[in-house]
Amino acid sequence: MSSSTEMTYVSVAGKGSSAAPLYHVPGSSGERDGMKAAVRDFVSRRSLIAPMSRMELEEHAADIASENGLDPRVREFLMILVHNEVWKDVVASVPFRRRTLLLPPCLRSRLKCPARFDEFGLMCERCGSCVLGTIGEEAEELGYAVLIAEGTTVVAGLIEQGMIDAVIGVSCMPSLERAFISVSSTVVPGIAIPLLEEGCSDTQADVEWIRECLRLTGPAVRAAPDMGALRREVASLFEPACLPALLRAGTATAETVAIEWLGRAGKRWRPVLAAGVYRALAEKADAPLPGHVRSVVLAVECIHKASLIYDDIQDRDDCRYGEPTVHMVHGIPVALTASLYLLGLGYRLLSECDIPAGVRAEMLTLATDGHCELCRGQGDELGWMRDPRPLSPDEVLDIFRRKTAPSFEVVFRLGAMCAGAGGDVHGMLTEYSSIVGVAYQILDDMDDFKSGGDVDDVKMGRPSIVMALAHQMAEGQVRERIAAAWTRSDRNIPFDEVRGLIAATGAEKAAAGLLDEHRRRAAEVLRNARSRPLKMLLHTVLAKVLKND
Repeated sequence: MSSSTEMTYVSVAGKGSSAAPLYHVPGSSGERDGMKAAVRDFVSRRSLIAPMSRMELEEHAADIASENGLDPRVREFLMILVHNEVWKDVVASVPFRRRTLLLPPCLRSRLKCPARFDEFGLMCERCGSCVLGTIGEEAEELGYAVLIAEGTTVVAGLIEQGMIDAVIGVSCMPSLERAFISVSSTVVPGIAIPLLEEGCSDTQADVEWIRECLRLTGPAVRAAPDMGALRREVASLFEPACLPALLRAGTATAETVAIEWLGRAGKRWRPVLAAGVYRALAEKADAPLPGHVRSVVLAVECIHKASLIYDDIQDRDDCRYGEPTVHMVHGIPVALTASLYLLGLGYRLLSECDIPAGVRAEMLTLATDGHCELCRGQGDELGWMRDPRPLSPDEVLDIFRRKTAPSFEVVFRLGAMCAGAGGDVHGMLTEYSSIVGVAYQILDDMDDFKSGGDVDDVKMGRPSIVMALAHQMAEGQVRERIAAAWTRSDRNIPFDEVRGLIAATGAEKAAAGLLDEHRRRAAEVLRNARSRPLKMLLHTVLAKVLKND
């Protein structure tokens, strides 16, 4: 490997620009190949697996630069190479017809290009004036879908629709950082190839590198569970025609109301995630969910739906899933009885799982401990609502941790128990759940504060991180006014005024920063995960549940 003083670079500050370069791409194919070899060796020695957070990539790139005496300015380029190396075998295992090649329009010839743009990008006419036509044609012959466009909006749509499983993207370094380094936004396998220079047209790329990546092939490897297929499999268990038989339910009033409620639509994140963790860790990833996993899937949804009946009564909500709540239809006494029935049903399902007695006992202990902790957190919140006072942000976060984190932990760890996971996996899932549970509540508070939220904690007088931050950051009369509105000691303060006071403190921005910090911490917990399917699944949770977009 060349020393940093011998290396040449291509500036990406722009053609004719007098600005200092923001980063550098090695200027010769030999230097680039040397760095790829160094990265391959590093990834192999460290047994690194995808996906990785930006922080992980930055740290590994710094270590590689230090080990090989490279100029620190190539760290961004090394980050791209590390990202590529940990994803390479996954991309290689994806059939060509399930891959997309994303090319940048700036490779076209500004003076000779006759192509026009449509809503999907540049419609290349294969005129031969630039490499776009040649590379695009080669990729299409292999079976790729080829897009010539800036950004990743179209690609994101294809990914969301389940039409592609891997992406090879060519672009300038800033675009690649946004599209490929922030893997938590898609968790889709990808290879990134930086342009050799920046500009709006007539730029250049390493064509042989692109061709090499296009032709990557390899054996099948374990990746994240297919969430679309998993959702369909889980949903089939909750079909109204199936539920009574699966749950051995009769025709008593409480049973009928409970089973109808259990079959109603919803996100069903909990049963899907329990099944997803199992499938990520199970030896036979593609086999149908076995009986004990189906019992766990049904149990976690029974317990969750039981809690929602109580939540709706406590919150005096009239509607859920676009329909009247159970207590609005059947009255509070029947609703409470149906909720208690679902709780008993959930625990019965766990107790009857066809697994070793010791594991079954651990499942019940985990579920009951989580249940008790949730009740303690919810009880503290209700106690505060009876005698409210301004809370510090740490006090609010502690309530969040106890009332939300246990549900994530129970779901994840029940799935892991079904797969026979070891203590290291359970320790990681416990720590991850604590962070994600708090983050979920922070996001919920932020959504509620925005206009159009389903339930507004400011109006309802609940513990709120936005209110806590606003109270902490405000001074004088503004602080007093916020406290009076939050604790409802003055019910005559107009809500729009409260919203304006909070906005003026910068509490929304502070809450967003707190959410980002929890996302970062959750990703940091996952860095030592040894199961790539589980790591991919849990990064997907960060993206989907915490809306990391």
